[in-house]
Amino acid sequence: MDTLLHWFYVAVMATAAVTLLMMSRNPRGVPQYKYLIHTFVVVWSGLAYAALAMGQGTVELFGKTVYYARYIDWVVTTPLLLLSLVLTAKYTIGVRGGLTAGLLGTQVIMILTGLVAELSPEGPRWFWYLSGCVTLVVVLSLMWGPLRQAADQQDAEIQKVYRGSATFLTVQWFLYPLTWALGTPGIGLLSAELTTALFIFLPIVSKVGFAFYNLINLRNLPPHLHDYSEVDYVGNEPADTTSKQPVGRMMHS
Repeated sequence: MDTLLHWFYVAVMATAAVTLLMMSRNPRGVPQYKYLIHTFVVVWSGLAYAALAMGQGTVELFGKTVYYARYIDWVVTTPLLLLSLVLTAKYTIGVRGGLTAGLLGTQVIMILTGLVAELSPEGPRWFWYLSGCVTLVVVLSLMWGPLRQAADQQDAEIQKVYRGSATFLTVQWFLYPLTWALGTPGIGLLSAELTTALFIFLPIVSKVGFAFYNLINLRNLPPHLHDYSEVDYVGNEPADTTSKQPVGRMMHS
């Protein structure tokens, strides 16, 4: 059953990758890097779960099966999802400062503490689990603090897209540690089969669902808001831009 579920997941990720690439051919003003980020997410996640489907990416420790391939997936894909959220929050003002580095770095620590927790015996396991929960709180506080403030300095349409996208990820990322704690990595209240099914369903929603939710909402923005979305990673303006600056960029120039 596990094998079929993991191959199903791989098929969903492959379908999502093809769909995202097709959407990128008609980007509707959304920068190509947004499509590429989400394509990288589903491709890498699909490859990690393909390893699980072929019987790789697991190890037996302390009487439990540790699916370490999940963490190989998450340590790459969750920072990319956060990067997509940052680019949404700063859609017309560019990415500057240490906030992005702080978010992505904390997210990596959160995933790796989860891996160490699963590789640990019963006592230390909960120390590492709680350490990961603390880093999750830090990530969420940055998402709903300074990152939301950046979004709020732009047009109401961008604020709405950001808040919806941040809420989407917040709900999903609360469900992951809950599933971990209740499932086989934690107290074992959930069966191994249900734990596996949840760790397939949740990534589909948080990766594929978030990608389409975020991109479709950005594609529906008024055309003038796309004028300054094509900025480089440090927030510099395009060399050939001649149109009037949006309010958000004027405030941050």
